[in-house]
Amino acid sequence: MSLFDNNDPFEEIVREFFGENQRQISRPQDFIQGEEDERNIDFIEDNDYLYLIFELFGYNEKDIIVNVKGQELEIIARKNSNELEKVQDYLTRKLGNGIDIKKILPKFVSPKNFKHTIKNGILEVIFSKK
Repeated sequence: MSLFDNNDPFEEIVREFFGENQRQISRPQDFIQGEEDERNIDFIEDNDYLYLIFELFGYNEKDIIVNVKGQELEIIARKNSNELEKVQDYLTRKLGNGIDIKKILPKFVSPKNFKHTIKNGILEVIFSKK
């Protein structure tokens, strides 16, 4: 899948410069839906892996739970009340409400074989392709 129309001259330049086998970015309509997802989720794939990148600013590794049940990815982010006391007032409500994300994974990934990391509020979940 390509971001550009195959008849686009720019696409030909990109292919020539980067080669056909480089990482391609695709945004399936069934995964990223709406303006909020578009701003906060990136869906990147290469030949072997699918990379899902989520912006979860204000949360760290101990605040986040990543589960996969069947083909559904679930991400839960919550701050405990002790940590909220140390946060600026205007962020307390937003971080206190937490974040719940549920997404159906594409059929071409192996839901049992994944790993995740979080650094500076960016959660990266990596799935192997089948």
